[in-house]
Amino acid sequence: MPFSQELTRATVELRQIRSGNHKTTTAFGMSKISKTPSRGTYDYIIIGSGSAGSVLAGRLSEDGKHRVLLLEAGPSDQHIHIRMPAALPLPLANDRFNWFYTSEPEPYLNSRTVLEARGRVLGGSSSINGMNWVRGNPWDYDNWEALGLKGWSYKDVLPYFRKAETSDKGSNKYRGGKGPMIIETCKANSPLYRAFLKAGEQAGHPYIEDHNAHRQEGVHITQRNIGHGIRWSTSQAYIHAQPKRDNLDVVVSAKVTRIEFKGNRAVAVKATISGKAYSINVDREVLLAAGALNSPQLLMLSGIGDAEELRKLSIPVIKDLPGVGRGLKDHVAAPVQYRATKPVSVVGQLTTFGKLKLGLQWILAKTGLGATNFFEVGGFFRTDPKFTVPNVQLEFVPLIGEMQHGSVNLENGFQYFLSLMRPKSEGRVWLASADPNVAPKFVFNFLQDEEDRKQAIAAIKEIRRIVAQPAWDDIRGEEVTPGKHVQSDEELLEFLKKEAGTNYHPCCSCRMGTDDMSVVDTHAKVHGFENLRVIDASIMPAIVSGNLNAPVIMMAEKLADDILGRKLPQEVADYYQPEVA
Repeated sequence: MPFSQELTRATVELRQIRSGNHKTTTAFGMSKISKTPSRGTYDYIIIGSGSAGSVLAGRLSEDGKHRVLLLEAGPSDQHIHIRMPAALPLPLANDRFNWFYTSEPEPYLNSRTVLEARGRVLGGSSSINGMNWVRGNPWDYDNWEALGLKGWSYKDVLPYFRKAETSDKGSNKYRGGKGPMIIETCKANSPLYRAFLKAGEQAGHPYIEDHNAHRQEGVHITQRNIGHGIRWSTSQAYIHAQPKRDNLDVVVSAKVTRIEFKGNRAVAVKATISGKAYSINVDREVLLAAGALNSPQLLMLSGIGDAEELRKLSIPVIKDLPGVGRGLKDHVAAPVQYRATKPVSVVGQLTTFGKLKLGLQWILAKTGLGATNFFEVGGFFRTDPKFTVPNVQLEFVPLIGEMQHGSVNLENGFQYFLSLMRPKSEGRVWLASADPNVAPKFVFNFLQDEEDRKQAIAAIKEIRRIVAQPAWDDIRGEEVTPGKHVQSDEELLEFLKKEAGTNYHPCCSCRMGTDDMSVVDTHAKVHGFENLRVIDASIMPAIVSGNLNAPVIMMAEKLADDILGRKLPQEVADYYQPEVA
C-alpha cells in the first residue's frame, strides 16, 4: 500500500478511535456503552469500572440470570491514549481520564504534595496503569490468612489468578490458559534490557523465568496485560471482548453521590448521570469498587465511617466504623537514573518522524514500539537477608523520563525505578466536605517510619552496585539522580525527601478483617450490613509485594464466585522461601 494511502487510512482510524466509533480488527465485538440506565431497578449495582468493577460486571452478568448495572464516573475507554500501550504517560498528565488527585502536604517529604493518578474512565486504573502483570509474592496471601482471614491463603487465591488469565506461558499449576486477561511476556530485545538482566545476574540476583510462578526473587523479563497490540484492561477483557449482554448496562459519566439504606440493607444508589439526578433501586447487592480513595469517600458520604468526623460535616451517621479511610498504604518509589554513552535508548525512536512512524505502525498493524509499555524487564530483591520475601521491586525503563508526575520529558539513558514492597508508614483518607463533588483528602505519610527510610537508602545502594557491574561498562554514563555527589545516608535521605513519591498503588483504606478498625469481613461485606460489599484494593488487609492490578482482578474473580454461591477448590503449588539469616 502506498504511504499516502496508509496515512489516509491511519487518519480515519485515528479519528474513529478518538470519537469512540472505532472497531478493532481483532476477533471480538464492542459492548454498547450508555449514558442512561435502561431500568429503575437492578439485581446488582456496581460502582466503579476499574480492576475490580469490570470483572464483577462480566462475571455476574455472564449467565444472563441477573440484571447488572455498572456505573463509571468517567468517559468511555475507546481512545488512542488508552488503547495504545506506548501512550501510557499521556493519561497521567491531565484529568481527562484521571481523577488527578493530589495528596495533602507529605510531612516526611519536605511537605511536598504527591500526585496520585486514579482512573476516571471505563476500566478505571487498569486503563491508565503501566500494564505490568505482577501477582505479588505467594507469601503475601499466606500472610493474609495468618492475619485471621480464612479463605485467603495462597492455595485459596491461586485458582482465581489462574481463572483470570490466558498466559502465553501456557496453562500449568501456576498459570492459566483460558481466562479473559491476555498476558504476554515482553520481548526485551534492547541492549539496555539485556544489560539490566546480565548486570543483575553478575550482582548475584538470579534470572527468573516466571516471576508469577514458583519464585519471585531475582531479575526477570516482565509480563504485561497487552493483547493483540492493545492495552488489555479489565473493561477490554470482561466487557468489550465478551458477547453483548442485554442484562448488563454499562453507564459512563455516572457520578455516584450516595448509597441509601433501609435498616441494614442498601436499597438505592443516588447518582448524577450526564448532569441529571437519578435514584436507582437494588434488589440484591450494591458492590462498591471505586478504589482506595473513592470507596472510603463514598462510604463516608453515605454515613458510614467515624461517627465523630461525620457529625462535624453534618452527615447523618448510619454506622460508626472508625476504620473507614484509615490504614492507607502505597508503594513509596523513587528513580535512579543514568545517561547512556551510546544512542541505545528508545528516545532516538521518539523524534517527530519516529512518533509518526510509531503511530502508523500501531494503527495499521498494532505492532512496533506503540505496542509496548516500555517496562520490559524488572526484578525483586531483599535489602537484608533477615527478610523472608523481597522487600524491593525494580521496574526498568530504557530512557530517562519523569514517570511519577505525568511529564513526558525524555532523554537518552536508562532508569531503575525502586519501590518498597511492604512499607510500615501509613496514611489515611478523609472528607474535605459533605459535597460529593469535592475530592477526598488523603496523606500517605511516606517515609514516616525509620525502617522504611533504611530500606529505601539500602535499595539505592544496591542499584548502584548492580549498575557498577561489567554488563553496563559499554553503556553506563553519568548518574543523573541521585547523582554521584550524593553518597552518605543523610544525603540519600535528603534526595528521597525531595524525589520519592507514589507507584500509584493505594490500598488498605477499608481493610478486610475482624478487629475494630476493619471495615469488611472475609466476604467483603461491610460490617453491619446485609448487602453492601467493597471489592477493590481498599479491602486488602496488607499491601502485597508488587503491582496491584493482578491481585485486585483475582480478588474480584474470587468474590464474584462468593456472591454467586460458588467456590473453586484449593490448588496447592509450592513457592520459593529463602533461608533467613
